[in-house]
Order: sequence, then C-alpha cells, then structure tokens
Amino acid sequence: MKTLFKTLFLLFTSITFAQSGSIVGQLTDTDYNNEPLPFANVFLKGTSIGVTSDIDGLYSLENIEPGTYTVVYSYVGYETVEIPNVNVTANKVTNINVPMGASAAALDEVVIKTTTRRESAVALLLEQKKAVGISQSIGAEDLSRKGVSDAEGAVTKVTGVKKQAGTKNVFVRGLGDRYNSTTLNGLPLPSEDPEYKNISLDFFASDIIESVGINKTFSVPLYGDVAGANIDIVSKELTGPGSLQFSISPGINSRAIGKDFLTMDNAKYIGNIHNTNVPITNLNIHSFDNNFKPETQNAQLNGSYSLSGGKRFELGENQLSFFVVGSLDNNYEYREGASDRINAAGGFNQQFDKTEYNYNVSKLAMANVKFRFEEGDYIALNSMFIKSNTQSISDYYGLKSGLTENDEPGNPVRAFIRRQQEEENNLFVNQLLTSLTLSEKLSLDAGASFNTIRGYEPDRRTNTYVIDVNSDVAKAASGSALNNRFYSNLEEDDLAGKLYLNYALNGENEYSNNSKIRLGYNYRNTDRSFNYTQINYILDSPTVVDIDNPDSSLFNQQSLNDGIFRLTTNRGDGRDGKDPFNPFSYNGKRTIHSGLGEISYDFSEKFSANIGMRYEKVKQEVFFDTNLATTNDPNTDPSLIDENFILPSFNLKYNFNENSILRLAGSKTYTLPQFKEVAPFLYENVSFNSFGNPYLLTADNYNLDLKYEYYFSRSEIIAVTGFYKNIQNAINRIEVNSAAGELSYVNTGDANIAGVELELRKDILNITDESDNEKKLTFGLNASYLYSNQKLEDVPTDNLTVRFTNKEDELEGSSPFILGTDLTFNLNKNNSGITSSVVFNYNSKSIYSLGTGGDDANPGSGKSNIMLAAVPTLDFINKIAINKNLGIKLNIKNILDPEYKLTQAVNNIGVANPALPNGQEIPVESYKRGVSFSAGVSYSF
Repeated sequence: MKTLFKTLFLLFTSITFAQSGSIVGQLTDTDYNNEPLPFANVFLKGTSIGVTSDIDGLYSLENIEPGTYTVVYSYVGYETVEIPNVNVTANKVTNINVPMGASAAALDEVVIKTTTRRESAVALLLEQKKAVGISQSIGAEDLSRKGVSDAEGAVTKVTGVKKQAGTKNVFVRGLGDRYNSTTLNGLPLPSEDPEYKNISLDFFASDIIESVGINKTFSVPLYGDVAGANIDIVSKELTGPGSLQFSISPGINSRAIGKDFLTMDNAKYIGNIHNTNVPITNLNIHSFDNNFKPETQNAQLNGSYSLSGGKRFELGENQLSFFVVGSLDNNYEYREGASDRINAAGGFNQQFDKTEYNYNVSKLAMANVKFRFEEGDYIALNSMFIKSNTQSISDYYGLKSGLTENDEPGNPVRAFIRRQQEEENNLFVNQLLTSLTLSEKLSLDAGASFNTIRGYEPDRRTNTYVIDVNSDVAKAASGSALNNRFYSNLEEDDLAGKLYLNYALNGENEYSNNSKIRLGYNYRNTDRSFNYTQINYILDSPTVVDIDNPDSSLFNQQSLNDGIFRLTTNRGDGRDGKDPFNPFSYNGKRTIHSGLGEISYDFSEKFSANIGMRYEKVKQEVFFDTNLATTNDPNTDPSLIDENFILPSFNLKYNFNENSILRLAGSKTYTLPQFKEVAPFLYENVSFNSFGNPYLLTADNYNLDLKYEYYFSRSEIIAVTGFYKNIQNAINRIEVNSAAGELSYVNTGDANIAGVELELRKDILNITDESDNEKKLTFGLNASYLYSNQKLEDVPTDNLTVRFTNKEDELEGSSPFILGTDLTFNLNKNNSGITSSVVFNYNSKSIYSLGTGGDDANPGSGKSNIMLAAVPTLDFINKIAINKNLGIKLNIKNILDPEYKLTQAVNNIGVANPALPNGQEIPVESYKRGVSFSAGVSYSF
C-alpha cells in the first residue's frame, strides 16, 4: 500500500492541463463537382502542427494554443490556399471548409464558423460572465477531472448542493426533492420513482453529459414549480468531423469484495426482469417464480464500459452530424450497521443489527442527429433509453416491539427480518429541438419531448421470524403482513413543448447589442398510473421454519394444502365476493399551460436588466382506490388542484469593470404537492409505514439573491452570494398522530432560509516552457453557510393531527455548513499528459427527520429530531494520456470511508425511563460504504 501511495504521489507532482482550441472542416475538389478531396495537407504556417485530410476530405487540427494563425492547404497539382488571421479561441471549434482546384479559390468562398465547446470549464465560465442572470454550470471537462461518473455527482460539486444519505436526490440550499426540478436540454423529465418528484440524477452517466447547469434563481423560461434549483442536463453531441471511442474500467469496493454476497433468487447480473406481473390468479395455488431463499456469490467486481462515436457530413454549406453512446455500469455495495428506533416514551421500538447487500446495474443508449444550416440555425433530434436495475437484500437481527416481548435475560428471543427487493426503471426520452432565424431581428426557439417511464417492483419478498436463541429454533411470525410478496407497476407518459419568439433590440441604443424581447408558450401534460398487489402469508400461530431453507420447510404448496398458512391479498381472500387480485391503484393527471414574456436590455455599458412575467394554469387530479380510501365511493372526492399562478422575476447586472460584476435577482414561484404525496395508500417498510394526504395545499415561494463576481482571468473567479427565501405553507413528511406511528405529508406553516455562498477557482501555478510543455496547479473551493427556520404548526386544513416536539426548527436536510474543495495538478506535453486531482467534500450535521409526539401538557416532550452526523469524503482521481489516442485512469474514491450515522437524543420528559437517561444520543442507523478502487483504459480512433 505504501508503494501504491508513493507512486500516486509522484504522479500527482508532475501534472497539468492546457486550454486549447481546434480547427476542423472539409476540403472539396472544385474540378470534380465539389467531391471530397482526400489526402491533402493542412498545416499552421510557422508551426509543426499539421494533418492530412481523410477519405471524405475531413480534417481536424487539435490542441492548438489560442491565438491568430495562417492556415495552409496544399495538394499536388492544385493551387495552395492560405487563409490568414484565423482566430483560435480556447475551448472553441473553428470550422473552415475550403474548396480547392487547379486554380485557387477566392477567399470569399471560404466560410469560417466558430462554435462553443460547452463541456469546457473556461467556455462555461465565459458564458456565466456574459449572462444577465445568475447561473452555474459544470462541464464534461470538470466532470472528468473530478472523477464524476454521473449527473448526481456533478451537481454535488456546485456550491450549496449536497447529497444526503438515505435519500435519492439532492438538496439545494437546504431544499430537497419536492422544491427542485430537472430538465434535459431545457425540456422537463418525469420521475422514475413514485416516491420522488425528480428523476434520479445518477441515471445520467457522464458519457452522455456535455454540461450540467444549476439555476438557483428563477427566470420565466423555467417552469414555476421550483424553489431550490432547476438542474438542466445538456446532452453531448458531435464536435469535429468524426470520432470513435471506447473505455473499460473495472473496480472493487473494499467492503464488498470477498464477501459471501447474498443475491436474490432469479435476479440477473445483467439486470433484466422478465416477468413483472403477479404470477398467480388463484389463492389456493402456490406457484411463484422466485424462492425466498437467496443465492450466494463471492466475485463482486464493479465495472464501467462505454462506446461512443459519431460522424459529420458536409452537405454544401450545411452539416449533418450523428452521435451515439452506449454504456453499461454495475456496482456492488455491502453495509453493516445498526437500525434502531426510539419511541416517544424514551424507550426502544426496535434494536437491530442490519446487513445490506446492494447491487446496481444501469444500461444506457443515446443517439443525437443534428442538421446545422449555413447560418448556424439547426434542427436536432435526441433519443435516449436508460434501463436501471437495483437489487437489495436487507437482514435485520435483534429486538422489535410486537415480536420479542418474551425476551428475558435467561431466555433470549430475537427477531430476524429479511427484505428482498428488486426495482427496474426504464426511461425513454425523445426530443426535437430547433433554433431558426426568421429575419434580421426575429428568431424562433422551439422544442417538443415525449418521455415514458416504466417502473417495476416485482416480487418484493419480506420474511419475519422469531428465534429462541437457546434452542436455536426459528418460527415464522404470525400476522397479516409479516410475511408477504409485493408487486407494483408504474407507468408515466410525459408530453412537453416550448415555443419562444425572440426579437432583437440591437441598435436601440449604442449598448443594446445583446438586448431582446422574448415571448413564449410552454405546455406539459403528465399522466401517471401506479398499481400494486400484496400477497400475504397468514399463519394462525407462529410456525417452525428453517431460515436457510424457508421454501422447502414452510412456504410451499404442501403447507398451503395442509392449512398451515393461507394466502390473501390486500383486498382479502375473495370470500366477500370481491376480486382479491384487483390491485390497489392511483391515477394522476397534471396539465400545465404557460405563457411568458421577458425583456433583456442593456441600459448602458455597465448596467443590464432582465424582467419577466410567467403565467401558469395548473390542473392536477389524483384518483385513488387504495387500502385507505377510494374515489369510487361517491362521498370521496379526488385530490384536486386547479390554480392560476402569476410568477414575476427580475435579474439585474452591474459591471463595475470588465471583470467585476454585481448581480441581483428576485422571483416568486410555487411548490406543488406530488402525486404520491396526495394519494392515500399505505406503503409498508421494516422501520416505518407512510401514506399520502389528499388535502395538501400548494406552497408559495419568494426568492432573493445578491451575487458579486470577480474574474481574475478567463479561467479564474471568486464569487460571493447572499440569498433569502420565504416559503409559505411549507410541505414536510413527518410522523402523524396514529396508532402505528405512520409517516405522512402535511403543511407546517412558513419557513425562512438565508445563507452565504463562496466560490473560488484560482491557478496557483501556470508555467509554459520553450518547448510548449505546460504545468498548472489549480485550486477550487466552494463553501456555504445556511440558516433555516420553519414554524411547526398543526394546520387545520389537512384532516391530520401532528404533535411536534419543537414549535420551530431547521429544515430537514439543511446542513448549516457545506464545503467542497479540489486541488488539480496537470502536465501537458505534445499529445501526452497527466491530470491528477484530490477532491474533498464536507457536509455538517443536519436534521434527517423532525421530532414528533409532543404533549402540550409537557412542553418539549416527544421524540427528538433524528440527526445525520457530519460526513467528510475524499477522492483521488488520476488520468494519464499516453498519446492522443490512448488514455489510462486510476481512481480511489471515499478514501476516508466515513460512518454514515443517524442519531436521536432520548427525550423522556414527562415519562420516567431510568433505562435511558434523558438527552443520551442513540445511534438509530449506521453503516460504512467502503473505499472504491477503479482502473480503466480508453482508446480514441
């Protein structure tokens, strides 16, 4: 290990990266009807940089230092063409198509076009600098440098954004999933999980990402259902004449490797589910596709494999490009830790040792076709298919209320619960985008998308056993849902469109070159259908079972025939005349019509403004037929939201000078309750149950941002942002007052959030020698401090009773302090180089779940908040370019392997409990994820 780290240290101390541009294009033969001209020479005058055009006449000059050059084109027997004063800009592609023949072409026949490489950190920083509004982006270049594998990892490298353990999506400025929105190329995306509003960002592998934009301030082209941030993923497209690249990267996790790893019966390594339906239609037949007994394997090898390529065709002065990506990623995780719960009396509801076996596999295919006109207008078609499969087995062993009451010091009794779960989500995205110039001042931007989600959770298996430790005898617990199989299906279709007309105000005054008026319309229609069936094993009394062989010893056709257990569904056994296989379900439909108008105007050389207004007509209906309520009953109305929203916004920008900028932004937005949050069906878990609340109200959000930026250079910045948010009728998921202590969703009064963010990018070392070898040491820092406070009130509008422990508190998931920093040292020499980065992140302690169960007669009584301990992470990322084609990478992630720990302070005010002293912190959930090692190779043709 010492040798390994010495080697890494030596690599780290000899590294850099050069910002460069490219010149690409096609040569055509004027003497042969403008056919492609292969094997012609192209070089930069006065340098050693040169190439030969390929069989299609295409050429590409790469890694050119920014500057002004003369490009020379020559071919035997043809006149040499020289094009002077070609400007090469860092991270941009200059496109020059040249006709050649026996007589030289006139230079006015040569068209030079420059396009931005949006994956470049420098290009994105320049875009941020020029914009009137406040935004941040991270490009593919930074994703690679920081070892980021997906969009989720990308956004957590941005100031004020964190990923909280135990939740799928990110928190932005302390605001979780319901307060954020996700788009792809500016068009909305549906969620693959009924539990969440936003799609999981880890679906989007870095192979398909050009950049990720994080808009923490609202502007009118965005949908109004946002308060934290809109996260916009910009998909890759072809740059240059053509490319073909593959990469392979195997890896291991220190805690998973070498374990006797449990996997679900019939679960596939490749992650395909073949049968998603309930396999029986008769409760007297025990014929299921999968056994309760898991399988075992001991080769937990992670992997990442990708293939991408594209080709550009010159069609006269127009271009047609194709770009495709395919990838497969798989990952094993093994976790050991505690899973405890404390009740309102200060005692334990459960004390479990928990072991988890998690396996994830994701497959992606994306295709992009783009037709670009001579003037720069384009029509693009994007299609993407993502299949994600998650398999997990969770074993709980210990004490649990309702199962181990007979536990005594001389006669110990323990509960053992095994939950096996496989989820498959299929996302199919189709987008059509266009940007057209209609006249000198009028342009059109339009787009449409049709997206589908199909999510399946077939045969989730739960077994509950009670074990007499002295005799080592296990019995299957009796109870209505303690042993069961669960089947669910989610189908969602999402149709969206946008149409914007832009009118340029160029020349209105001497400063108005970037001024414009925009009028637009957005439409979105979302249809979701979710249904589930649970099949329960009903035992009249606890029954002896072999835990290692539950199928042969108990859960089989013979036991069903002998009456040892019977099968029922969540609708019963059919004896009441109702179909027991009619699934519980909810169906949601949401339609949004939006009109918008905005004006961007440069009042002077220093002052610019953007002022806009958005109108949204929102109608959302949710019909349900569940274990709690049904809209089939004429006395039960569906959950209905039918509202009109007027959403103003403004962005002001003042340039003290070219590099010193002050920005101010303000807006009003709203937060809509999601389908799952208003659908009253009971979702059961080992540690908690939850259900929706059809009486939720929409929250109103008021947002204000003030930001100062100073640009040291085109790649260096320091920025300080102050922000404030007021949320009226904030929505929280909390434990409501019920016999089983279930979770639901309620409005809890107003919330206030304020904070300060700091962003810094600075070159510590930047040296270029006489041989054009470059060395650069770059330091990056982002930090945020957050204050949040919300009133915790039991509002009368939701028909639920909530007793909060505290009358006011911080927001769930809001870490007061977040820090991210990275140090990158690069070496670039000709076509080879090394890039090494150390990346550190820290999230301070935060509320995971608000405390409830208080008693007005005893102020301060009830459960304390469940707190997530501070989490530091450290990654080492190393990439070596052997030449312009071959690359190697070595990554070590989560080096510190911190403990993810949830704690809860004992609070037995008003209830004497000498066993647990008041104020003592109890770990209620804990585990470590392990250190991940990966090494890979990539090759570009």
